[in-house]
Amino acid sequence: MAEETKPINTLTTARDTLVEERRALAVAMALGYRRRRTDESHTNDMRAAFIGIQTTIEAIDRAIAHEKLITSGSSESFIVPTLETVPSRASSSDNRQ
Repeated sequence: MAEETKPINTLTTARDTLVEERRALAVAMALGYRRRRTDESHTNDMRAAFIGIQTTIEAIDRAIAHEKLITSGSSESFIVPTLETVPSRASSSDNRQ
């Protein structure tokens, strides 16, 4: 059983590290915004890094879910639902019509 949870533990540790990096980056970005330095290349680099970290966290979440499915022995197909936290502009404009 310990062999089965090792990939999940490894993925969880990686995810926890990335969440801490994302939080620190968010603080640095907020500081730049407070100082109205939104057009500086450093701020743009931080935004790109933030998106990269968030994308990786989401990929790790899917990998953890997949590892759990593998260890459960289920023969079901694996589809992770997409989490939408902010409505897209297209969907919000469609609702106004």
